[in-house]
Amino acid sequence: MSLGIEVACRCCHKLGPHNGRGLRHTCWRRHRKAGTLDQYPPLGAGLPRLWRIETYLELRERGLSKQEIAARLEVTVRSVERYAAQTRTGVAA
Repeated sequence: MSLGIEVACRCCHKLGPHNGRGLRHTCWRRHRKAGTLDQYPPLGAGLPRLWRIETYLELRERGLSKQEIAARLEVTVRSVERYAAQTRTGVAA
């Protein structure tokens, strides 16, 4: 499922709709079918939660939607909603 955000693909370096892992939709689909997606780890994998929450705050200030923020951080929209709740309650610190 394309997220509607254009990226310079990590595989072919062409500009196209982002589908995850920094890959445009066409390359993501090809690597998924070939079983080689593990060559391109998720962009947000292994990053500390606090970094993701800080980045969420920056992207929210720029006016990005929950879906766009989730795509940038390579997390689910539900995770973005959790970051929002944590920042409102002060649990993120």
